[in-house]
Amino acid sequence: MTWECKSFAQCSADDVFEFAKLRTDIFFLEQHCDEEELDRWDRDPRTLHVWCRDGSRMVGYARVVRKDQSDPEDLGITTSIGRLVVDAEYRGRGIASEVMTQCLDAIGEEDVVLHAQDYVTALYEQHGFDIFGEPFYEAGIRHRRMVRRVGS
Repeated sequence: MTWECKSFAQCSADDVFEFAKLRTDIFFLEQHCDEEELDRWDRDPRTLHVWCRDGSRMVGYARVVRKDQSDPEDLGITTSIGRLVVDAEYRGRGIASEVMTQCLDAIGEEDVVLHAQDYVTALYEQHGFDIFGEPFYEAGIRHRRMVRRVGS
């Protein structure tokens, strides 16, 4: 497995195609999400795209987004991890956990939030995240807000 972490400007056209395809295969075809998948944060120069390849095949991905201002529900924290996906054929091999480790290494010593699909909160808890707030629906799927404070 090989790992990469790039800004959008550093990504090749093939990189973008592959992470867009992996994300849409999972979020739209598998999970039937009902909200936009690609958004302005993908191209923001502060966003980092983190992925894993098995040979030439992209099998895991997440992005780190840094905003000037936090969303009102996110405790004033401007850095978030999102869009974490693992190819269905590669699940159960620890790739999602390693994607999180790679993202957290890229973030460094900053507080970070994420919106976790309800059924995978344990994965994030293993990386020092705590649930806060009430459950909510995003893209038609039940989610929980989670936070990891510096030093967790």
